Amino acid sequence: MTYRALFIALLAVLLGGVSNTASAQPPPGGPPGGMRFAMRPFGGDTMLGDGPGMMLPLMLRRADLTAEQQKRVQDILSADREQLHALFQKLDAANDALAAKLVAPGTVDAAALQPDLDRVAHLRQELMEHGLKTALEVRAVLTPEQLAKTAEVQAKLRSLQQQLRELLDGK
Repeated sequence: MTYRALFIALLAVLLGGVSNTASAQPPPGGPPGGMRFAMRPFGGDTMLGDGPGMMLPLMLRRADLTAEQQKRVQDILSADREQLHALFQKLDAANDALAAKLVAPGTVDAAALQPDLDRVAHLRQELMEHGLKTALEVRAVLTPEQLAKTAEVQAKLRSLQQQLRELLDGK
């Protein structure tokens, strides 16, 4: 997994949920009514991944990190690469198991799916906790001025997201 892919995946986990990085996803705009498939968190934004975490690399780029800060961030992310990759593989497998049971022939009820649902929820929680730990380490690298810049970029991105939703919803 490349540095950039690891960084994006980690930040997506932290700020918005877990995207299923290796599987097919619905096209932009998604199904009507905001319905999602089993491998996407409910309510995820189809155009920007599952949350604003997909935009964090852009925000950090705008923070004007020094070469030393960039290296420190890369070192932090590299140290967690294997564990993060293993967690994503486990989540993919758990999502696949749940999806397979949902489309299997015969009767399926919520009780039969609960162990799979619990497994997916547990893995997502692990990813969130792992992502938070790592994001706090990355945050500690930034100066107060850089944090202010990232907050400004985040506010602008949220405004753009809202404008896009309004345009797509016809409001």
